[in-house]
Amino acid sequence: MDYTAETPQSIALSPRYFWRRLAAYTVDIIIFQTVILLAIYSFTAAPPLDSLVHGWTSTQCTEAIPDQLAKRIDAGWPLKTGEIRGADICAETHLGLGKQKYLRTGVAEDSDGLLWAPELTIPLDADNNPVTKTLPAYHSLLFGIATTALIALAFAWFSANGRRTFGKAVVFLKVQSVDGKNPDLGTAFKREILKFSPNLLFSTVAFAISLFPIYPTEDFDALLRMFRDGYQPSDDGTVNSYLTWTIAIMAWWAWPFMIWRGQTFYDRICACEVVSD
Repeated sequence: MDYTAETPQSIALSPRYFWRRLAAYTVDIIIFQTVILLAIYSFTAAPPLDSLVHGWTSTQCTEAIPDQLAKRIDAGWPLKTGEIRGADICAETHLGLGKQKYLRTGVAEDSDGLLWAPELTIPLDADNNPVTKTLPAYHSLLFGIATTALIALAFAWFSANGRRTFGKAVVFLKVQSVDGKNPDLGTAFKREILKFSPNLLFSTVAFAISLFPIYPTEDFDALLRMFRDGYQPSDDGTVNSYLTWTIAIMAWWAWPFMIWRGQTFYDRICACEVVSD
């Protein structure tokens, strides 16, 4: 019996335009982020670098601690021989979301000590009293949503109706519908919001973590004694939120890009694809 042997299918994954798309995204995110930061700087006193690193906030600190608070710290966390104390009050202003004061204090073994560990950081009320109750990070959640929406809108505007972002123009790529037409602004915005949905997930997880107590006690004086005895705050919440974000990125962007040869989840949902032009 004659037969034709079936050609073995290659199992090698060759995602389409991966490096060109990555290069385009890198160029675009740098440009859009820079423009947004400069726009923010023109309306606030926050330097662009401070805005980039700290989430569009302006922070001012002073070592002038009210006497009543300083005495309370000294009583609850007395210095040992050879130790010095560092303490200041910082006021952190979030863009359009008000101001939050907090106390930072710690000890070091000598004047050149760079490691103030453990360091206690706790919010203060208007009268400089420590706030030991949970403070939901609404500002972080709103900031995450707002920045994601702004970035998505910028990408969508330059991807809709036949236009291209700067990065895609450089590497000769463009977004189009699977039927070959140019997506309108609504479709492009939907695609970009879906693209940056891991950012929204990260903001949501960070907000959820803020709903739980940071320290195991709400008594400030007891907390001072715990730090005096060497208590080390856990940063598991921060680590877990970044881990969640990383997994979300891999699951949402990279994995489908590999198995569908260049079409991501958000491309499929919006019936779009990235093509060479």
